[in-house]
Amino acid sequence: MSDESWDEQFKQFLRKTSDDFRRTGEDIKAEAQKLLDAAMDPEKQQRVRDRLNELSSWARKTAQGVAGAMEDAASKAQSAFQRATDETTEVPENVTATQSPPSTRAGASKKPKGKPRKPAKKAGGKRKR
Repeated sequence: MSDESWDEQFKQFLRKTSDDFRRTGEDIKAEAQKLLDAAMDPEKQQRVRDRLNELSSWARKTAQGVAGAMEDAASKAQSAFQRATDETTEVPENVTATQSPPSTRAGASKKPKGKPRKPAKKAGGKRKR
């Protein structure tokens, strides 16, 4: 291939590419102008503002509802905890302060009397074979 034909092909490529870039640039410019016009339209801006106001109102109501539900749940949990602690700290009427309350388990055995047993000591020394 001669240098002149290669130069000519390169110039054609550059012309074609520059035309493509020019068309693409014009398309981008036209789309940007459309978007700008749409954003500047007062009617569309008002619709967006109205929608945002609706969304923020909904979010506020939902957050308040969740907060109320959490307060109710915390109150119920506190009441249940209070009842449980009151029930475990109450001493039956027939038990005096010196007596221990009766076992609540059916068939609970009494503690054995006497000294507690120590575990047996292991035999020391080497192992016999």
